[in-house]
Amino acid sequence: MTTENHTTGAVDRAEAARLLAEAEGRPPVSSTRDARVFAWFTAVIAVVMGAGTIAIMFSDWAMVPYAVLLFAVMAWQRRSIGASPRGSARTSFWGVVGSGVMVLVVVTGLHVIRTTIGLTAWWYLLGAVLVAVPGLIAAARIARRGASR
Repeated sequence: MTTENHTTGAVDRAEAARLLAEAEGRPPVSSTRDARVFAWFTAVIAVVMGAGTIAIMFSDWAMVPYAVLLFAVMAWQRRSIGASPRGSARTSFWGVVGSGVMVLVVVTGLHVIRTTIGLTAWWYLLGAVLVAVPGLIAAARIARRGASR
């Protein structure tokens, strides 16, 4: 696909993306590797949130390694990518927010279930999966968008 530029002639898709990034003052459009790393980051955060939510229900001390692990993953992500893929930060943000909302829903639900019918390991596993799902969906969207370039 090309578009016509009145001053320089035809511009292909890659050149148009570079010109847009330059005009917006952003770094050059990221690579598919950056999209893959960003997607993995979002997925790992979602899984850590799911596992951490359940761990915190067993021990108050689980909060410390949970928080350290979240910050370590965030530091890894920042050092691993050159530029965040267009739209990926927003997608990742809403995926992590969705997982955060699910933390509240799952913790509340598990406490209600604990007091009414009792909890088995399957309830905890279901809770961890429910917390992780929004972030995993966001990660899949980021990876798919990065692969379609």
